[in-house]
Amino acid sequence: MKKLFLDFDCTIADSVKTYCNVYNSIYKDQDGFKVADHNKVNRYDLKDQCHLVDHQETIFSNEEFFKHLEFMPDALNVIERLGSKYELIICSIGTLDNISYKAKWIKNNLSCIKNVILITAAVGTNGIKTDKSSINMKESIFIDDHSDNLLSTNAEHKICFGKKYAWNKSWTGQRCFSWKEVEKLLL
Repeated sequence: MKKLFLDFDCTIADSVKTYCNVYNSIYKDQDGFKVADHNKVNRYDLKDQCHLVDHQETIFSNEEFFKHLEFMPDALNVIERLGSKYELIICSIGTLDNISYKAKWIKNNLSCIKNVILITAAVGTNGIKTDKSSINMKESIFIDDHSDNLLSTNAEHKICFGKKYAWNKSWTGQRCFSWKEVEKLLL
């Protein structure tokens, strides 16, 4: 069975929408607050909409984020169907707190996924290192929303997922804008 590696944030889970919603809830009473619109996000650090957050992990490593996290449209149903044809593996990077919550969310919401690779990354001045080159994806398919992750791997077939953002607009390879497109391509 061929392996299919799936990114988590902005691929399986609607992390941008959830991030903005949690930001709006947490920061609504602070001076300078403006409602964050997830449809207008174009920066990887989300500061174009969530300007009061000192560091992304304030929200990404917050239990509230995972309480409200939603699937991308059609993701769950398509992923379940893909499981009949592919060995599904989630591959995601985050801080220790973030991946702890992420692991629980995956366990509770994606019982069809048995293989999960969660990579801890230290948060530095430039954010989280997003390189997934340490994972052997030879002869596999990899779906991710971040072009740097796609470029850094040895996956045989690479698919950039979702809408165009600053962090993936330069991608010139295969792109699927929705899970229905992924299903049509892979099933």
